[in-house]
Order: sequence, then structure tokens, then C-alpha cells
Amino acid sequence: MEEEKKKPTEQRNTPEEKKDQNWIEKTEAKIDEAAEKIHQSEAYRKADKKLEDATKKLFRKAGRLWGKL
Repeated sequence: MEEEKKKPTEQRNTPEEKKDQNWIEKTEAKIDEAAEKIHQSEAYRKADKKLEDATKKLFRKAGRLWGKL
């Protein structure tokens, strides 16, 4: 019986907390949806391709400089 008294009280979800949690879930879903649209966009693919090309160019130049040392 003493053990039951020592246990921390469980938090009870108040209506405000449930409402807040619902808002959080809706916001996260909206963000995920927007992120997916961005990843599928043509502009994102072009930017990704340009970044990849720039990275390759940078490492090739670094490799040439490294060979001269």
C-alpha cells in the first residue's frame, strides 16, 4: 500500500492538452505534406543537380591541387 503512495501521479490529459496535441499533429502533417511537394518539384531537382555538379567540380579541383603538393 505504501508503494502505491510513492508512485508518481499520472498526468491526466486536460482538454487544453488534447487540443494542443491535436494542433501539433495537424501542423506536423501539413509540414510533411509541404516537404514532399518540395522534394517532388522541378526546381528542387534542378537545384540538387547543380549542387551535385558543383561538389564534383570542387573535389576534382581539390584532387588536382592535392597531386601538385
